[in-house]
Amino acid sequence: MVENLFEQNLLWAVLAAVCWLFAARGARRLATRPHSRALRRRARLGLVLLVTALLTLTVRAALGVALAAETDWWGATDFLLLAVAPQVIVGAVVAWLSVPAYWRLTGWGRAARRSGGPRSGAGPGGPGTGDDTADDVADGARKPTEPYRAPTGDTRPHATNPAPTPARLAAPSGRGTAALTRTGRPTTTDPVPTPTSEAGTTAGTEAEGATPTSSASGLAGPADRGTAALTKTKPPTTTEDAAPAPSGPAGPTGEGAATLTETGPPTGEVGSAAQGDVQGAPTPVTRSAAADPRLVVPVRVGGVAVGLGALFTLHPPAPPYTAFLVLEMTLLALAASGLVLVQQRRRVAVGAPGWRPASRGRRLVRSLAVVTCGALLIAGGYGLAARESRLPDRMATAHHHAYDTGGGPGPGAAPARSVTDLTGPSTGAADRRFTLTAGTRTVRLASGETVDALTFNGVLPGPELRVTQGELVEVTLINQDVTEGVTVHWHGVDVPNAEDGVAGVTQDAVRPGGRHVYRFRANRTGTFWYHAHQQSSTAVARGLFGALVVTDAARQPAPSDGVDRTVVAHAWSVGDTRGGGSAVRGSGGALSGRNGLGGDLRTAFGDDTGEQRERVAAGTPVRLRLVNADNCPRTYALTGTSFQVAAIDGNEVSAPTDLDGTLLRVAGGGRYDLTFRQPRGAVRLTVTGDANAGAGSQGFEGCGEDGAYGTHGTRESPSLILAPDTASEAPAADTGAPLFDPLHYGTATGPRPLTPDDGGFDRDFRMVLGNSVGFYDGAPMMLWTVNNAVYPDIPSLLVGEGDLVRVTFLNRSLDDHPMHLHGHRMLVLSRDGERADGSPWWTDTLNVAPGERYEIAFRADNPGVWADHCHNLDHARDGMVLHLAYDGVSSPYETGASTGNTPE
Repeated sequence: MVENLFEQNLLWAVLAAVCWLFAARGARRLATRPHSRALRRRARLGLVLLVTALLTLTVRAALGVALAAETDWWGATDFLLLAVAPQVIVGAVVAWLSVPAYWRLTGWGRAARRSGGPRSGAGPGGPGTGDDTADDVADGARKPTEPYRAPTGDTRPHATNPAPTPARLAAPSGRGTAALTRTGRPTTTDPVPTPTSEAGTTAGTEAEGATPTSSASGLAGPADRGTAALTKTKPPTTTEDAAPAPSGPAGPTGEGAATLTETGPPTGEVGSAAQGDVQGAPTPVTRSAAADPRLVVPVRVGGVAVGLGALFTLHPPAPPYTAFLVLEMTLLALAASGLVLVQQRRRVAVGAPGWRPASRGRRLVRSLAVVTCGALLIAGGYGLAARESRLPDRMATAHHHAYDTGGGPGPGAAPARSVTDLTGPSTGAADRRFTLTAGTRTVRLASGETVDALTFNGVLPGPELRVTQGELVEVTLINQDVTEGVTVHWHGVDVPNAEDGVAGVTQDAVRPGGRHVYRFRANRTGTFWYHAHQQSSTAVARGLFGALVVTDAARQPAPSDGVDRTVVAHAWSVGDTRGGGSAVRGSGGALSGRNGLGGDLRTAFGDDTGEQRERVAAGTPVRLRLVNADNCPRTYALTGTSFQVAAIDGNEVSAPTDLDGTLLRVAGGGRYDLTFRQPRGAVRLTVTGDANAGAGSQGFEGCGEDGAYGTHGTRESPSLILAPDTASEAPAADTGAPLFDPLHYGTATGPRPLTPDDGGFDRDFRMVLGNSVGFYDGAPMMLWTVNNAVYPDIPSLLVGEGDLVRVTFLNRSLDDHPMHLHGHRMLVLSRDGERADGSPWWTDTLNVAPGERYEIAFRADNPGVWADHCHNLDHARDGMVLHLAYDGVSSPYETGASTGNTPE
């Protein structure tokens, strides 16, 4: 559910930003429409777009609230504070101011009020034309008693009321009268007196913005007993409804008359709120209303707010969020203030008489300038972000510039110690000695495919190291020719910190021709594995790993009495790796990209991608140790017998029960031990779901693929068949079988371990595993984040020796994260709020699937500086790494390109 909500938040953040971008652009350009009808049409379109934008914002806010409800407040704090709250505030202002202003300009409200007949005082467009009137402009656009007057050189007084047409104007005079007949659309014809001179006067009014042109058919100047006639012609128009012009003398004197006959398109009257016809230019009053800051500014500020919200959704900042919220609100306030000032000036400009939109050429130049400036800003921002994301050439492990104290005391209370002092036994003869020689070679698998490999002792996987509990183990690592350097990490074994084998943290990488000796005591039985921790995302993929098994001689059957078989599963890159192979993604999942090895990724048990058969007598006790030496979860099926899960990650399960027809999903880097007695028939172990190999298993979401985890045909599914008769066939796996759940498996036989006293946990950490779009080490990519940060900016978890620690993991990303804590075992307390009530579930590699929330606990009883990272090694390579730092412990080692230490 959380995965889906997170996906929807990302989708709607982008969708809302696009809608608001168009809405803001439309609001700004509304006043520049060339015609009244175009302005109304664009206002209607803009209103629809604005309502759509508000709806997307509503959905966006609802998704943020739903995510918070599903994950608790802390799981969605960044979305609610930074990407929802400011947008909701601005959206409310838009609904309050901009939507009504848009509505007044659409003409829809006036059309609904019309009765359909002519109205006195209507604009010259007549009833039903939809011309703008004083009722349709924004409040305060003009005073009804103070109509707009076009500038003119005429200093004679003007009428304050619109002159109806056609009309006959007359005024008494000493010597004659002046009369005006104007042809236009039908309207009232009441005469309005106009001032005259002693000898006679002609009076008329031109529509705003018109350029008079006339041709006189007869013109006489004022005289005692003469008449003056002026005929003015404009572009052709309909004159059917025009009233006849007077032809005889008029006025009380009868001595003479002056007549004016004007023909032209219907025009608005002086002072009308709707000058210009349906196809003419909008009036200054209408343009002023369309440029009203109350209409434009909230929409544009909304675009800024939604854009910032999308940015914070795609690239969330690291907590705490208070400073970012203050910064965002300050930016919005500054944007609103600046836009109000700019829009007020723009409103004055477009409302001025005679204003015309810029020419097409000028608009083109302006658009090119904006695009160029935008491109320069984007390119500059891209370059700056890429440069700032580059990792330093040298970086001390003591780079812990920030600590997460988990509610406990800060640093400085414990005495200073160095990692180099936290070694294994340095004296005494070793009980077991091994030599691991790392080299580069091409290896042919048992199934015939070739691998361009990195090997330990020339084999794939590396040799199995099997020791007995309590023995002192000494391993000598020799780097034959691995250019990048080599280390060995003992995955799941709680070795002293200096023996942990992490380049740049607990040692320097071993260069070609060099060697390093590891010494530790195997204090705990179980199935473990070892692998390189220098450029591990590549080194492990190419083969630098092997199994490590610690047995208890008193409890394990003798070789003659039983079968104890380690099954290491790994997806090998086979075929022509130089040519890039087929277009499949790397084992880290789709979002991690390809692993750079090329070729086809084929899963094998050991070095065989096909079917393996072994003869096992009926009744023989069998222990299969499953090791997933890959990044993604791998799903197994054991058919032909019932079985028990005897151990998880090297930790024995208390009172396990029989399972039959149950699938087993093992985390990347995890291990399960299965036990059963060989039946008379065949038993098959096979892989039924594997997101580590094959193009068909890779979806956009990487390993998880909405829980499918990949399914394969026979060619890509290795299998191991155990049977008394090697010709026997085991039943096929049921891919629809239920999945094993360790949360309720087995029975607790004593008090729950790591139970806090009344004081609770000493430290309590919360880690949100998420996605972010950004740069890492100079490259743009989908980032894998912890609390919205990547290495080295993730604060270290600070603990004191002896602390009881609780950590809550929430996966709000689109992929699985097998979280691996070095040097410690973690006890699972709950999953998604459901308490673990079976056998204590101890683990060192906990797979947190998209949407899952786990609570775990551990005792800080192994001092040092420990890596704590996602064991999808592609994710770790891209920054999903932090450290567990004991107070007072420091490391003298450094990481970075110039040091040769690249741990992930």
